[in-house]
Amino acid sequence: MHPQALPNESDERPGLAGHASRTEAFDTRARVQRFSHLLVGVTNLDRSEAWYRDVVGLDLLGRDLTAEPRAHSVLRMNTGQLVILAENPSFDPIPRCQIHHAFMLTPNQYRRAAERLRQLGHEIGDTHDGHRAVGEYSIDVADPDGHRYQLQTYGPEAFQVMPGEGVVDCGPAERYAVGDVRAFKTGNFFLVRHKDGFLAISKWCTHMNGMTVYQPHYWQFWCPFHDATYDRRGMPQPYPGNRAGGPLRVHPIVFSDDGRVLVNTDEIAEDRTPMALAAGVR
Repeated sequence: MHPQALPNESDERPGLAGHASRTEAFDTRARVQRFSHLLVGVTNLDRSEAWYRDVVGLDLLGRDLTAEPRAHSVLRMNTGQLVILAENPSFDPIPRCQIHHAFMLTPNQYRRAAERLRQLGHEIGDTHDGHRAVGEYSIDVADPDGHRYQLQTYGPEAFQVMPGEGVVDCGPAERYAVGDVRAFKTGNFFLVRHKDGFLAISKWCTHMNGMTVYQPHYWQFWCPFHDATYDRRGMPQPYPGNRAGGPLRVHPIVFSDDGRVLVNTDEIAEDRTPMALAAGVR
């Protein structure tokens, strides 16, 4: 994990589920809201009890408190669910590549967990490092028996409007044919020419701040981080489960006296009507 990869400070609980799913995209009647307990097989109860208490930060309630026949420890999360460690010296753990469990933390809980892991000398990392949206943070860590855990959070910066880079000169309007979509790295936007004018569409996904790309074969913008998709006017594609958090933002456009397209990336336009060509410009 990069030493500076920490969220901005916040005690707000993330509003998205794991892997940035949008809860409203699923039938809440069929979704389990809470679970009772997680049973974890361990080979050494003393060693694992200390790890889950001191590294993960769970509260130790005691030993052999349930009907589990094997020697076991019962620990509790701050949301009330239990983690039960059942001792089995011959336990053969599932390979780490096949299964893992995840805990969703507040940004401040995540910051404390990262610092605690660092101080305890644990090797931590993120299997998707470099492929996270802005504001999306994750740590992968293994317990003494190799059980893989993912500590996740979404910082407030995941949902903030990203700063622009001033006015970008996109060149003469006449250079753009109807249907053109051109990506600009400065200011992070797409300039799209429609029949009725130009739109400057922000690349920043409104699900959370992933960077969208244009897929010309599908005539759509796509966020590779969580699969949100938008049409060429930046509107969410109308299919169930699309993770788009609303239309892609657009920037205001003006035309210079000589017909150049000027995009103000420091502002977000409320009017999504494409900007018509200046008089005399073809």
